[in-house]
Amino acid sequence: KDSNTNFDAQRYTGTGASKAITTGFQPDMVWGKQRNGSSSNCVMDVVRGLSSTLKTNSDAAVEAASDVITAWDSDGFTLGTSATGPNMNINTNTFVAYSWKGGGTGVANTTGSLDSTVSANTTSGFSVVKFTGDNSAASTVGHGLSSAPDMILVKQMTDASTDWCVYFNTDNAGNGKALILNTTA
Repeated sequence: KDSNTNFDAQRYTGTGASKAITTGFQPDMVWGKQRNGSSSNCVMDVVRGLSSTLKTNSDAAVEAASDVITAWDSDGFTLGTSATGPNMNINTNTFVAYSWKGGGTGVANTTGSLDSTVSANTTSGFSVVKFTGDNSAASTVGHGLSSAPDMILVKQMTDASTDWCVYFNTDNAGNGKALILNTTA
């Protein structure tokens, strides 16, 4: 897959002021982390929008984040000046931001037993999916890709005590098995 147009990793130093990060494409999901401190991982995407973030190192629910990333740009994204909550732009601190290109603004997907909103990039095999679960083991969710994904990260957004589950399509993992992203389990 072409990583130059579908994925990018940028290291940068925060300024505390609005700052543009260039990726070469408009990202649809950004996962940022402070490198020289203990600020939480911060994930933002086009499906949920710019007003909320998820922390991959926590079981916390979605957190308001109106000034972490302030814009999805045609060649990257713009960081805000947020001084509270998740922050990817603390003055003089170092960060890394991983960016993925999906399919742009989320669209309705009715494939599967549960409707979803999807931003999918079939070229790279990446998608961001949002859906409401029904507490059924037999539920299926459309992802917008041309084949089943090999890795799936799932986080319940409204429950502040639900771990991140990670599924891998390998011989050692598979259906009924998951890793927990936000713990050492």
